[in-house]
Amino acid sequence: MIPQKLVLENFMCYRGPVTLDFRGVRLACLSGDNGHGKSAILDAITWALWGKARARDDELIHLGLQEMRVELEFLLGHNRYRVIRMRSKAGRGRSELQFQVWDPKRSTFHPLTGSSITKTQARINSLLRMDYETFINSAFLLQGRANEFTTKQPAERKRILGEILGLELYDRLEQRAKDKIRAKENEEATLSGHLERIEAELRKEPEYTAQFQEAKQRVEEVQEQLKVAEGEYERVVERLRELEAKGRELEEARMRLKEEEEEIQRLEKQMASSRERLR
Repeated sequence: MIPQKLVLENFMCYRGPVTLDFRGVRLACLSGDNGHGKSAILDAITWALWGKARARDDELIHLGLQEMRVELEFLLGHNRYRVIRMRSKAGRGRSELQFQVWDPKRSTFHPLTGSSITKTQARINSLLRMDYETFINSAFLLQGRANEFTTKQPAERKRILGEILGLELYDRLEQRAKDKIRAKENEEATLSGHLERIEAELRKEPEYTAQFQEAKQRVEEVQEQLKVAEGEYERVVERLRELEAKGRELEEARMRLKEEEEEIQRLEKQMASSRERLR
């Protein structure tokens, strides 16, 4: 992080907007008598970035005033960012935090502010890859607290060093690797289960083959029986046709017999009539 511009308004001893331009400055030394605002500049930087300084928020507001504002522009990587933090002690008190990134295409700052101060602060911490405690124990030593790091518990010193060296990246990579290993192990277990079931089925191949041959033989037997039944059916159908033909012939014979009987009756009547006339 390379500071570019710092604007202080009613912050500690700085009343009204005061702008400090750090662009082009490679090395700077702040000198002056005690109480002339040297440490206040550094406090303004930490308060803008993390909302923390050597005193509580309301105690940082210039004496006799109700609100303060600090704006910090800085470079990180290939981008320029701006953080604006404000505090008012009027009424119940109110705090505001804005986080922005420079958009070179539009020549304006684009907001990165979250839905709350907590979420916005988390984005700033994520970008800087350090929190306030890490900063004051590494790049910045508070006045009168040069031994801050050495007096901390071992676990806290380890955490701070990890953030300074960027070891959390390796922690994330380690966790990601563990997650991938766990996923692969689960996948392997699933595949092993599938393989065991397949092997169990393969061991039943002789049984399935015997069942298949038996079923095939039954099918062949049924097919043979079907052929026999079809032949029998054809014979029955043919016999039925013959019976139907004979039935028709019988019906025709009956009709002829009836006609002949009627003819005989007619002739008998004629003969009877002729005999009567002969008498």
